[in-house]
Amino acid sequence: SGIQCYNCKEYGHVARECQKPKRAKDEAYHWEKMLLCKQEEAGIQLNAE
Repeated sequence: SGIQCYNCKEYGHVARECQKPKRAKDEAYHWEKMLLCKQEEAGIQLNAE
């Protein structure tokens, strides 16, 4: 199916049903979150995805 797991990135199931160990959030995730927070603090309008 077209569903992708956010944990292991494989298709066919969701993270809640994933049998693999939980993946730690990587550096890219935290970097993106930090940039979004800084933009919000600066008052920059963010586009909805």
